[in-house]
Order: sequence, then C-alpha cells, then structure tokens
Amino acid sequence: MKNPAQRLRAANQTLLRLPAAQARALRKQIRPVSMRHQMVMYEEDGSPRVIGVQLRPWLVSGEQIRFFHRACMVLKGALAKVLPLYEANPRVRQVVPLEPEEDAWIWHVVGGAHQTPQTVFDRLDCTATFGPASWQDDFWFVEPNSVGIGGIHYIPATYRTVRDLVARWLQDADPQLRLRPMPDIRDLLLGALRGHARAIGRRRLNVGFLEDQSEKSGTAEFGHVAEYFKSKGVHSLAADPRHLRLKNGEIYAKNTPIDVFYRDTEITEFLEMEREGVSLEVVREAFRRNQVVSSIAGEFDHKSAWELFTNPIFSRYFTAQERALFAKHVLWTRLIWERSTTDPSGRTVDLAAYVRKNKNTLTLKPNREYGGIGVAFGNVVTQREWERALEKALQKPGTSVIQRRARVHSEPFPVIDAKGRVTLENLYAVTGFAATSAGLAILGRCSASDVVNVSRGGGLIAVMRRS
Repeated sequence: MKNPAQRLRAANQTLLRLPAAQARALRKQIRPVSMRHQMVMYEEDGSPRVIGVQLRPWLVSGEQIRFFHRACMVLKGALAKVLPLYEANPRVRQVVPLEPEEDAWIWHVVGGAHQTPQTVFDRLDCTATFGPASWQDDFWFVEPNSVGIGGIHYIPATYRTVRDLVARWLQDADPQLRLRPMPDIRDLLLGALRGHARAIGRRRLNVGFLEDQSEKSGTAEFGHVAEYFKSKGVHSLAADPRHLRLKNGEIYAKNTPIDVFYRDTEITEFLEMEREGVSLEVVREAFRRNQVVSSIAGEFDHKSAWELFTNPIFSRYFTAQERALFAKHVLWTRLIWERSTTDPSGRTVDLAAYVRKNKNTLTLKPNREYGGIGVAFGNVVTQREWERALEKALQKPGTSVIQRRARVHSEPFPVIDAKGRVTLENLYAVTGFAATSAGLAILGRCSASDVVNVSRGGGLIAVMRRS
C-alpha cells in the first residue's frame, strides 16, 4: 500500500504522462466545467471571475480524517469556553476585546445571562497538508473563522469540478485507488442548523441565509447553498438583514417565517449598517431569541483567542487534553500592547522588545481582519519595515497580534500550458477544517504566495477520500 507521499507522486506522474493532445483537451475543459459547477466569485464591478482549481486533488486517508476530526473537536471545545470566560473574567475581556458598541449589543441580546445553546459553525484554518510523512506532527492551527465561513458552496463544487476533469485518469492509472467524496459541508451545516432549531424549540426548519446583499463583490455562496437545502426538502432563502420583519410573533424574510438564520455578517458590520441609518431591530430580536447561527459566541473568532490557549495565566480553564493540543499545534500568540508577558519558551519578557528582536520567527497580523490584509512576515520584511508595523500596532493597542511564524508547506502541482506540456509548479498550500460531531469537511487552498487566500488570487484544491 502506498504511503501519502507516494500517492501524491503517483497522482502527479499520472498527469505528467498525459499525451499533449489529451492535455490540451483537458486544459480547454477547465473553464466550462468550473462554470458548470459555479466556481465563480465577483470583482468590484460585479463581473464574474472563475476561481482556479488544481487538477491534482488531495487524496486523504480514513486515518487522516479521523485524526484531524478529533483534533478539531478538541479545539472547538476550548473555543466554546471563550464566551462564558469573557462574561466572567476581565482579563479574558482584555485579550479578546470587543468595541464598546459590540459589547453593548451582546449584553443587550443576552440580558446579562448566558444564552444557550451557543451553536457555532466554524472553520479552523491550519497549515496541515496530507502528503508529508510528518503529516500527524508538523502542522499548526493558525486562526478560527466562525461567522459566514467561506467554502460552504466551493468545497463540494471544487470536488465535483476535479472529479469530472481528472478522476478517471487517476483511477485508470491506479486500479486499486478508490476515490470517494468527503462529508459534504452543506450537510454538516444543515445538521447544525437542524440541531439548533430543535434545541430552541422550533418544530420546523425554515432557514434564512442572512447577508448584506448590497455588496456586489467577493464570493457568492448563499444562493447556491439555499438551493441545495431546498433539494433536501428544507425551505430556505437568502435574505438581506434590511428586509426582515416581525409578523404575528414570527420573524419573516420576504414571505417566509424563519426558524434559524445562518449569518454572513459580524456585529461590527451590523453596527456600521445602523450608523448608515438602517434599522436592525428585527436582527437584534433574532439574536435575543437565539435564532442565529453562528450564535453570539461566533464573535470571538479573534486571532487573539489563541493567547487564551498559549498564555499560562489562562491554562487552568482548560483540560489536560486541550492543553496538550495547544502545546503541540496552536501557535503562540499575543495581543499587542505595551506589557510584559511570556515568550514561546515561557520566559517573562517585555513584549515590544521581544517582537523587535525576534522578527524572523514572528508574524504580525491585524487581530480581526481577514483575507490576508495587513499581514507582515518578519522573515521577509526589513527591520525598519518591521519596526514601523510594530509601532503602528502599539499606537492602537489591542488591534493587532504577534504570532509565532508557522511554516507553510509547499508541494508540487501539475499545470498544463497552451501547447499541452504538463509541468510541476510548487505552490504553498493550507487547510481549513469544518468539523461537527457528524464529520469533517476540508477546504484546500493554494497560492504562489505564502499568504494563501482566494480573494488574493489563490486557488482551491479538491479533497477526496481514498480507500
């Protein structure tokens, strides 16, 4: 039986051996097959852009799926503690800070009591890949994403695109290879929404996908996911928060009473809409009734949440199993302000001085931005640029984090040129895990840059279960 590295090489070799005429034909199919599966995002002017996909998928074993599913569920258990800790502990509020208006929104919603259940459907971004012999040890969880996570439509669409393009070539070359889909992330989301609806006493399940529909750029997933839910017999629709209304004690989107909303909007974005004169009292009521997923706990997808897991002053709040995972696979992280703290070795240091001195082992990031915005890799910027980025962060305490730099793996992927020549290109690759008790879905992303993000021109990797 081939090991993961051998499987990767064999899949690459299968595509490298394609005759030029077949390779040219395959290259011509990529765009129309991608369009058929709606692998599209939108530019600022509203024009569509096809998202690139890698022809060679990740072939993931059952052992790997079980391992990463367990790790993600342990980390999710730790993240579930952040909201109650925030409510009870001023030191925790200092590490995962909210703006005063956000904090007021939360207290207005929960009324000073801990609202249950708190259902969070999240994606845990990670440096894991599946080819190296060290796959079980050499990876780091980088950050959580828990509001409107990307990939719910694109993960299965990428799988179907690559299946249609190359699966037969891979299986013809290796008759013992059996390729199966991973758990469908849409089914995992549907299960989470159904469970939440039952927990809050809703007997039916009408789902509203809540998003700011005035935004014309970026990804477009909710409409597709709503159609998938309809195919499963669940009444669902995409809705703008401006268009919700109360009628006979129910919250309506268009003409449909909604039982549970899945949201793509953070509270900061709701607040910005209110500042523009939009009334969102019905949205607040949906939160008060706990009809929104991700629930309020989803607001704590700060990168600085990792400080709660890697700063020993908080270790007593977590189990031995959680602490073991933190020590091995969660990046040392500190929210930046002028203070003393512990470095990755546990030694007490002045944080600003430590950051200035150790830039080559560190990454500086905005705490709550996404899409790779504002990230400074200490090993690629000059000392002057690094210190300028640090001073900017210190001027706005609590808005940026410093994090131990994680090695982002690169691996070879086949590419086809216009003449049908197939060559290998090394690309950086990262993983996003979406885990529930029902299973694990995996988002694979790759880029020529080690800031791997689809919105910055990166592509997607199909993930297939092999047996």
